[in-house]
Amino acid sequence: MEEILKDVIDKIVKTANPDKIILFGSRSKEKAGFDSDYDLLVLKRGINNRRALAQLLYKNLVNVPAAVDIIVETPEKIEKYQTLHGLVYAEAAKGLVVYER
Repeated sequence: MEEILKDVIDKIVKTANPDKIILFGSRSKEKAGFDSDYDLLVLKRGINNRRALAQLLYKNLVNVPAAVDIIVETPEKIEKYQTLHGLVYAEAAKGLVVYER
């Protein structure tokens, strides 16, 4: 696993204590270019304010030398919407699990 991705995962785990982190998009398919971002789905049960947690995660990733896009969601919502084409949840659910509690 790339050093940058390891660093991002460590920071997310320390900040959010998620149930699971999924890498999706071009980096999960080995189609990434030099400047491709890291698309991450952070799953956490019982989260009430997804936006606040995402903002906190972004603040903690400010010094990471790559672009990172984060979606915070509950496992239940992903389960419900992962089969609906056209939603990012469907793409994200097909990604690579890079962390699981």
